[in-house]
Amino acid sequence: MKYCEIFVKSALVRSKLEYTDFALNPYRGCEHQCVYCYSPYVMHLPLEEWKNKVYIKVNLPTVLNQEIRRKSGFISIGTVTDAYQPAEKKYEITRKSLEVLLKKNMPISILTKSNLILRDMDLIKKFQEAHIGVTITTLDEELRRKMEPNAAPIDARFSVLDNFKSKAITYAFIGPIIPQYTTDYLEDIIRKLAKLKVKYVIFDRFRWKKDMQLPRYLESKLDKIEISQMDIKVRAAYLSRKYGLRYSILW
Repeated sequence: MKYCEIFVKSALVRSKLEYTDFALNPYRGCEHQCVYCYSPYVMHLPLEEWKNKVYIKVNLPTVLNQEIRRKSGFISIGTVTDAYQPAEKKYEITRKSLEVLLKKNMPISILTKSNLILRDMDLIKKFQEAHIGVTITTLDEELRRKMEPNAAPIDARFSVLDNFKSKAITYAFIGPIIPQYTTDYLEDIIRKLAKLKVKYVIFDRFRWKKDMQLPRYLESKLDKIEISQMDIKVRAAYLSRKYGLRYSILW
């Protein structure tokens, strides 16, 4: 993995995500190398570059400090790439950005596949409103290693929710929902989340992008995904209500 340090002119980007005013991405590119990731296609970057090169926005906290003087709103951190990917352990761009945001106590949300976020609990717990979420795609750890090779193990992600449940507003992002890989474990996932007292769950479909390159074992699921869309939505809603969880379905 190659790290490239870059300087940026802006930190906050207007977001089209629901309930989000601005997106903040401390890095470009991602070391997690999830096989279903559609970010490089959205960002119009070559897949090999996305997988093998991470751009470190070294001056992002400084730029952010200037921008928040004239901006306010809800900020989602890591909307395109994981803010707690391995590069963060060395560069701490996310942590430094949190220190800046805490000065103004701006409401934040962070979605990650890494338990490195636990390092920053000392800062996050001070925010008046902080939503902390983890992505869950399956409970099969062997399959997880195939699909999300450099992300944290499943148990480590549940541990994040457990540790933050009294420190922040916790939630889970279940997606992309893939027949067999996700659906076979859906009730078990939701049951575990209910025990961890997460505040809400977000369900998301598999998002196909033009020229997307997928492993053969995953590509073979695509027809089933299209056929079972409605069934998945109905089941996700039913199980959430069954276990008393607030939910939203992004379809």
